[in-house]
Amino acid sequence: MHGANMNPSADPGDGTSTASEAHPRAFLRTLLQPHRRWLHLAWLAGAGAGLATVALAAAVAWSIHLALFGQGTAPAWPWLGAAVLAVLLRHGLQALRDWSGQQLAFAVRADLRQKLIATASRLGPVHLAHRGHSGSWASRYQEQVDALAGYYARYLPALGLTLAVPGLLLAAAFSQDWVAGLLLLLSAPLIPVFMALIGMGSEQIHQAQQERQNRLAGHFLDRIRALDLLRRSLALEAARQDVAEAADDYRRLSMRVLRVAFLSSAVMEFFSAVAIGLVAIYVGFALLGFLEFGPAGELTLFSGLFVLLLAPEYFQPLRQFAQSYHDRAGAIAVGAELAPLLQPPTVTGHPAALRAASGPTLLRLHNVTVRYEPDMQPALSGVELDIARGEQTAVVGPSGSGKSTLLALCAGFVQADSGSVAIATDARPFAWIGQRVHLFHGSLRENLLLGAPEHTPDPELGAAMATAGLRLDDPTLPHGLDTPIGEDSRGLSGGQAQRVAFARALLSGSRLWLLDEPTSALDPQTEDDLLTRLLAHARARDITVLVATHQESVYRRLGRIVRLAEGRLQEDSRV
Repeated sequence: MHGANMNPSADPGDGTSTASEAHPRAFLRTLLQPHRRWLHLAWLAGAGAGLATVALAAAVAWSIHLALFGQGTAPAWPWLGAAVLAVLLRHGLQALRDWSGQQLAFAVRADLRQKLIATASRLGPVHLAHRGHSGSWASRYQEQVDALAGYYARYLPALGLTLAVPGLLLAAAFSQDWVAGLLLLLSAPLIPVFMALIGMGSEQIHQAQQERQNRLAGHFLDRIRALDLLRRSLALEAARQDVAEAADDYRRLSMRVLRVAFLSSAVMEFFSAVAIGLVAIYVGFALLGFLEFGPAGELTLFSGLFVLLLAPEYFQPLRQFAQSYHDRAGAIAVGAELAPLLQPPTVTGHPAALRAASGPTLLRLHNVTVRYEPDMQPALSGVELDIARGEQTAVVGPSGSGKSTLLALCAGFVQADSGSVAIATDARPFAWIGQRVHLFHGSLRENLLLGAPEHTPDPELGAAMATAGLRLDDPTLPHGLDTPIGEDSRGLSGGQAQRVAFARALLSGSRLWLLDEPTSALDPQTEDDLLTRLLAHARARDITVLVATHQESVYRRLGRIVRLAEGRLQEDSRV
């Protein structure tokens, strides 16, 4: 597998997060900061719509008052025209508010996806694997990022307008009748209290849903990858039932989330209906003359209608806030899941820069220490290693000794916590062949061109395949370079896939080959043939080879042996 040059000291850019962002609320605020203009626009549009609502209620109430009691005064139709204009203005501003919220959500999600990609690139495949299954990463990138849309598009605009617009309408109601205004004012505090009580349980449910979603994504992806094995093992039905049970558990949890959402809306509707009913009863009794308390005896038809028209609109921002409140709980759950992922890996020292080696040395590691987590034993500790140009070196040791970490460090897949790593400029890009070769779904030609210049002619591709020990006229390649390869190298044996990877390394022209247990899955005959061809080609072209292995049949064929034990260099000898 041909690996492109990866610089572990590259600038993380927007993918970097501060330690304070690990808290989900701080994380959500940080995502908002670059795009606050859309939120401010939504708030201004919502406040403008509130003013238009006051104008509309006044125009309608005054038109009715003139129609019934305005004999000999100005006609009512100009006020009806003003009401129509107020309706158009109100709906236009509400549309602007909703559009601004959607733009905010779109901008934040696009920015967050860029940060996730930048974080994945910065971490490299090793640290990335430590932070989650590939299925859970896909779920985070798609479903969890999309789950933030409601928080930014609906909840934040509604949160700002929950105080501003009702305050404006309340002031208008108090200007006409302080008793009606007081009824509206006293009913409002009950709503946030009950919403807070509901929200305490809502956050826990949403967090459980996010965790279950990640597990379900990984569970389903594992079954897809093992589909061929399940088919041959006659275990398809058991796997189908297993996936169905996992999906059913997730469905039940999702229904709990919906029940909480409906409960929050029901609480809002109940209290708003009670408050509006009390205002209507007060206005009706006052106009009929049954009430003499306070300003009730002086209440006019205009004042009464004006207050009654404002009462439902007074609760509308609170109603929208209630409908979007579950978006907040979902966003906090997503923030708790995503915030730690954007944290840079904690190191105990200064990260080592990837510098250019010079002279006969192709690769140099100086006092290198690598930790995957700060509270873990170091995977590598104080390693000193110089690799000369054209040298063939085996890195040996038991499982967990640090062999793969050393190769990943040389490739730039992980950073050193301390020490330095230097690699010659002409050794980039390098060629990487691992234990399990990954060939993409496509033709043999397309897979070979991944490691070769774009317009490499077919004869050169065929020559590389022949050098790797797999001729294009082989019966197992019925269509030559056009032979289709399925997912997970389907259509080729393990030995053939390794030969394709070797041919890809040949075509890359790389001066450095990093091989991580490249023959662990091969039979002895295939291993011997492949190693003979690989090492002979490397010697003929002065290619530097670094092989991580625990097989004696492999490392005895190389000129230098470096032994690791518990992350430390124990022996450095030449055969």
